[in-house]
Amino acid sequence: MPDDQPPLTIRAGDGSGRWTLRAPGGTLSSPVVVGDTVHVVVSDSRIGAVDAHGGRIRWCSEELRNPDGEGIVRATGTVVVPVNRDYERSGFVGLDAETGEVRWKRRRSRLRQAAAAGSAVVLWNDEDGGQITGVDASTGETLWEDEFGRIYGLLVRGGTVILDTAGFRALDARTGDELWQNGYGDLLGQGEEADAALFHTWGAGSLCVRATDTGEVLSRTSFPKRVVKRLGPPPALVDGGRVLFSQALGRRIRLFAWSGRDRAEPLIGVRLGLGRFTSFSQPAVCVGDRVYATTWRHRLYVAETGGRRGLRRLRLTAPDGRAVRPREMAAGHRHVFVSDGDMVGAVRDGRVLWAAAAAGVWAERPVPLGTDRVLFLAASRDRTGGLLHCADAETGRRV
Repeated sequence: MPDDQPPLTIRAGDGSGRWTLRAPGGTLSSPVVVGDTVHVVVSDSRIGAVDAHGGRIRWCSEELRNPDGEGIVRATGTVVVPVNRDYERSGFVGLDAETGEVRWKRRRSRLRQAAAAGSAVVLWNDEDGGQITGVDASTGETLWEDEFGRIYGLLVRGGTVILDTAGFRALDARTGDELWQNGYGDLLGQGEEADAALFHTWGAGSLCVRATDTGEVLSRTSFPKRVVKRLGPPPALVDGGRVLFSQALGRRIRLFAWSGRDRAEPLIGVRLGLGRFTSFSQPAVCVGDRVYATTWRHRLYVAETGGRRGLRRLRLTAPDGRAVRPREMAAGHRHVFVSDGDMVGAVRDGRVLWAAAAAGVWAERPVPLGTDRVLFLAASRDRTGGLLHCADAETGRRV
């Protein structure tokens, strides 16, 4: 490391994929995984890049002004970082993905969100007077600009940007040209088909797959009419061609099978009992054949698909006696990870596998890495350093 950069060290397990990054105390932010690289804010002003597989430190950027690590995106060879961000405006910096050197900077404006779209970066805002701009990822050059009454959502498929502006429209990410305009509903950010955009068409109570290049409906799955009016907020698409609805105040969870069907098939419909005197604190998640939900009382509830039991409370005590009161929850490939700030733990198949000491600050959500690892923050034993652990998802083992 150059003399003016913070001292960063890595301990890595031999071929295990586990590693730990150490930095001066209190200087690490929640990590963001982009491709094969883990990005994290270091010393409150720099971006560090770590190889996700071997734990090698690739680079540490120069000082940036209040970088927002959670908003990082990567377009081709450029890492784009929001800087000096607040509720109304944000600036952006483009870093070389291989070296961390600054390629370009953009001054603060109302463009607060960023999305990677091939060789372009799309900057936009979701407030009244929705502005959107296409930027060359390598140079930061403005390619095109546009404005709508409001942009309610944005989804990228390859080099196409699909907007929800109280109706769907698709733009070419490099030119801004409108490719098609068709349909309405809510954009869903996860899809199983790389060449199609997935929408939730609320008025008709159905899920549609539309061709990215034309907007043509390729398939449509309808929900049972008796439950459409009670489905609540837009759903999440989860593995196995399923769709998950959860209502915080209604304390209701519904899971449907939808992929490749004309009509969605109900798999589970459960509700937290009125006697609990609480509500869900965040959207439910689905892992395998179980759905999980956390409440404002920092409790975790689980229900099984096809099971006769409703939501039951899961006591988050690991085999060694350590306990977690979940404030944050993240779904991995086979695990659910929970954190309360002081502790982080893993759950699989409705059973707590392990718990470990975390950062000792307000809860940071663990970040699943691939299918078998998880990232979480902790403090060193002497409290002089901040740690980013890449641990085994099944055992919690670290280096």
